[in-house]
Amino acid sequence: MSSETTESTGMIDLLAWFETNKQKLVSGGVIVLIVGLVGYFFNWKTTQSELDASDALYRVRAAASKAEETTVDPANLLKVVSDHSGTAASGRALLFAANSYFNEGQYAEAQKQFESFLTGNPDSPLRSSAMYGVAACKDAQGQTSDAIDEYRRVASNFANTFIAFQAKLPLAGLYESQNKAKEALGLYDELSLPTIPASYSMEAGSRRETLLKKHPELAPAEEVEATMSAE
Repeated sequence: MSSETTESTGMIDLLAWFETNKQKLVSGGVIVLIVGLVGYFFNWKTTQSELDASDALYRVRAAASKAEETTVDPANLLKVVSDHSGTAASGRALLFAANSYFNEGQYAEAQKQFESFLTGNPDSPLRSSAMYGVAACKDAQGQTSDAIDEYRRVASNFANTFIAFQAKLPLAGLYESQNKAKEALGLYDELSLPTIPASYSMEAGSRRETLLKKHPELAPAEEVEATMSAE
C-alpha cells in the first residue's frame, strides 16, 4: 500500500471516529483540538502537494537544460500540469508549456494553453503574462485587430507595470502597420517619459524618431522649432 493510500485511509478513519464521538467530544470540550488536527493535516497535505509539484516542474526544466535543448518539450510540462492539478506549480508549468509552443511556432496551440491558464487561474498574479501571451499569439497569427484589442486590454488592466510597457511596443507597431501613425506616436510618447524604465523608453524613442522621419507633419511644434534653430 502506498504512503498516500495509508494517509488517506488514516484520515478517513479519523473523520469517521470524529463523527461517531463528536457528541462526547463537544461535552468534553476537546472538539477544537480535533478540528485543529484535521486542519493541520489538510494544510500539510497542501504544502506537500505544492512541494511535489514544484519538484516535478524543476526536474523537467533541469533535464531540458542539461540536454541543452533550446526549449522544454511542452508535452513534459503538460504532464506536470496533469499530474499535479490544482497546485500553483501546475499553473506555472502550463505557462511554460504555452511559451514552449510559441517558441516552436505553434501559435494556435500556445494560445490555447494561455487561455486555459486564464480560465483555470482567475486570481493568479501571473494572469498578466498569460494575457500578454494571448495577444502575442494572435499577433503572430496575423490576427491584427484581435491582437490590438488584447494588447490594449493588457495595457489598460495592468497600467504602469512592466507588462503594460511591454504590450505598448508591439501595439504601437501594429498601429503603424495599419497606417495609424498618430496612435503609434502617442504610445511612443508615453513610453518615452522619464519615469519609464530605460529598456522601454530607449526602444520607444528610437521608434519614435523613425516614425517622425516618415511623418514629419506629426512632429510637435516645439520640436520643429528646435530643429530649425539648430540648423
